[in-house]
Amino acid sequence: MHKVRNQIKKAAFTLVAMLTFGPVLVFGQVQTERPKLLDIQQSYQRGEIDVDRAVLEQFRMMYEPTNLKDGQKLIEKCATPAHMFLHRHRNELSEQTRSKVEEYRKSRIKSSAMLAEESYISPSGKFEVIYYTSGGDSVSLEDNDNNGTPDYVERVAEAADSSYRHMVNTLGYPDPIYGNTNPYPVYIESMGGIYGFADYGFERNLAADTFIAINNNFDGFPDNTHPAGITVGAIYVTMAHEFKHAIQYIQNNWSGESDLWLEMDATLMEEVVYDNVNDYYNYIYNFSSDLFSSPSTSLIPGSYEDITWALFFEEYIGPDFWVEVWERIEAQPSIQFLEAVDDELSSRGYDFDEEVVRSYMWHFVSGSRSGNDGYGFEEKEFYPEANTEASFFSVPNEEVLIRNIKPMASRFLEVSPSENDYGPIEVAVDFDSSQVGLGFLIYLKSGETVELLATGRDKQQVFLPSTSYWEDIERLGVVVSNFSTDVDTKSLLLQFGKSGRLVDLRDPEYADLPESVSAFQNYPNPFNPITNISFELSKTSKITLEVYDIMGRKIQTLANETLKLRSRPYVYEFNAKGLSSGVYIYRLRIDNEVYTKKMTLVK
Repeated sequence: MHKVRNQIKKAAFTLVAMLTFGPVLVFGQVQTERPKLLDIQQSYQRGEIDVDRAVLEQFRMMYEPTNLKDGQKLIEKCATPAHMFLHRHRNELSEQTRSKVEEYRKSRIKSSAMLAEESYISPSGKFEVIYYTSGGDSVSLEDNDNNGTPDYVERVAEAADSSYRHMVNTLGYPDPIYGNTNPYPVYIESMGGIYGFADYGFERNLAADTFIAINNNFDGFPDNTHPAGITVGAIYVTMAHEFKHAIQYIQNNWSGESDLWLEMDATLMEEVVYDNVNDYYNYIYNFSSDLFSSPSTSLIPGSYEDITWALFFEEYIGPDFWVEVWERIEAQPSIQFLEAVDDELSSRGYDFDEEVVRSYMWHFVSGSRSGNDGYGFEEKEFYPEANTEASFFSVPNEEVLIRNIKPMASRFLEVSPSENDYGPIEVAVDFDSSQVGLGFLIYLKSGETVELLATGRDKQQVFLPSTSYWEDIERLGVVVSNFSTDVDTKSLLLQFGKSGRLVDLRDPEYADLPESVSAFQNYPNPFNPITNISFELSKTSKITLEVYDIMGRKIQTLANETLKLRSRPYVYEFNAKGLSSGVYIYRLRIDNEVYTKKMTLVK
């Protein structure tokens, strides 16, 4: 992932940000909304419409596109889900519906057959681009290099080759171009407001398992940040998106529960392969389930507006993470998508519960909340500001009610302390559900963003202490997450602690907290040359631990830091190698209290 952010990208995103906060994103004559094809499918899954209507409405959208009022164009990122839906339910359809779908398809083939069809082999030889030079499907004939092939066609071929190199050669995804598939067919066709799609090869009597179709004209499509313009950027990301669908087919045959996540996965590849296009900026805010405007809506299943959830793992763990997840899906097609994610995280030493919370914390740190350090997404400053459940301008004195949270969802809060708020920052969330995660994003006055998180299952509270003080911070972001994949939480209660008002602790991990400070004698004593100095805290405290000789000269500072509350003692090792035998003194300062003890070195 490139970290260089040029002025073109910044200027383009400024335009996006200015237009983000309406009911939909509008760029000139373009309107992008929640994907209607997927809405139709979800209506079917909820039992609101039958399968015949679901298929007909999707194909009517693709073959009889209508514009919105005032000449605005309704945009669909990808029509692949509609073709997959038809294939999955073909045998359930009435004869009338099957005939109508065939009519749509034949009209497509017939109109194409009447055009002047030509083809172009990509420079790698792996792709055949089929295009038309007349009729409604024709491409622009502009040919700036005068080589006889339209520039548009060459861009498509270039994008296909580049997508192949990055996904197959660099990342290691399996190669969908093999045997009689070579060269792989790519069609350039008129599609209204649809970027493109991948479909089964047999639908066009092809030997290839699948083929790709891409729009012949991206005029009026949403802005992107590619230096060569919107059209070039749209060609590039569409090829990356649809080629990932071709890879998905050979890994899961577009079947099983994982196929519900294909759009999120394919949109991720747009950013991975073409980092400088950023077409996905158009789809990450003001959708029904995106993680910035709607963090409380269940992520399940992830569609293309949820790309940033996939991008979190790409950036935080590494580019091979999703390659390995899809290898698990390929090896076990019946596996649930999130189960494959969980298994891969566990194999790498990560905890699924914690990473769900952290992924939402990254979404909180976006836009104006980005901070000036390296925490969060690489392009966080270009993202919209996430919606908060509530904002407080002093530390709440009463418990804060958090409504129930759906599976794989979160609620965001923000606290800006007043001048009367001081002392260590502590928060607890009380719950009677099976699982809750709690995350802190501490914005220090120094400009640093500090992350803290804790998760809990089957207990009544998650308590999260910190080593920061209210008087040292600008604000505190609080993320409360439900990392369950299938169970809602019930209502939750948040408690905020500060000096003079402590959290009512019920978290069993903190059941044995000391009631007062204890400074223990070092052990062993006498010692040679190593001994351990330990102490217990009754609250988060600023501590200093120093060793002096008998004459009062300081030998070593063992600690000078803020330590958070915990149920077990803190232990520091002192190594007296190089010192003479004798009596030494260690002094422990905890906040404003000082504890002094003697220890004896015998060599």
